[in-house]
Amino acid sequence: MRSFRRNRSGQVLILAALAIAFIISSTIVYTYQNSRALHVEQPFSTEDTVRIVKSGSRNLIIGSLANISYGGDSGILNSNLDRWSSFVESQYYLGHCILSYELCEASPYSAGLWVSWEDEGSGVTSAKVDFSMNLTDGGTEISVNYPVNVTSSLSVSGTYSVISPFSRNVNIVIHVSNEGEPALTKNLTVYYQTGFGWFDAGELSSYSLTDYGNGTYSVSFTVPWFWNRWVSVEIYDAREIFVQAALLLQEA
Repeated sequence: MRSFRRNRSGQVLILAALAIAFIISSTIVYTYQNSRALHVEQPFSTEDTVRIVKSGSRNLIIGSLANISYGGDSGILNSNLDRWSSFVESQYYLGHCILSYELCEASPYSAGLWVSWEDEGSGVTSAKVDFSMNLTDGGTEISVNYPVNVTSSLSVSGTYSVISPFSRNVNIVIHVSNEGEPALTKNLTVYYQTGFGWFDAGELSSYSLTDYGNGTYSVSFTVPWFWNRWVSVEIYDAREIFVQAALLLQEA
């Protein structure tokens, strides 16, 4: 599978992922400290704390996965989660907290990750982590297990037709999804290949893209006869997660 150079900074994304999650979790600290100043006995329930930590966990995984998909080190997921767990445990003032996690190892995942950018019209960038959270508050103890799965998927289908001895018309359909549900992209780029390399189809005057607003996109363009029938699609979804897929087209 060929790959184009990314022009994004992975380190910035690592920091962003941590910052977003930490800000969410810091709500616990802020609320607690203000409640003490106001002499409020119970500013929010343990269930509220669980909800906040769940949201922070998901945001951390999204940011980490975006970083990895840009070419960042896959170990970033594990190191970010270590820091996240330590942060949550140290900032919980309502009692005692233990936040642990396990990276999915069930096929096709390895170390919590599944990144598959195929030459058969499909691409997946995914992370899956199982969390366990134990909270004690006075005489109350709560144990919560929650999985977090973040999956950005891409599928490409299409055909071409001969419109003259010197040109071919390409028509492809692209489907984008997040966790199996239709999703929108921030950026979508289509490439075609010739013996001279890969070229951006968007630079062709014949290029046309239709966004149906439901995760489905159709693209058409005209290429020279020496095109070798390969196309490739790259997307950044709304969460900044990168996915790509290539496909050898058949004549309609």
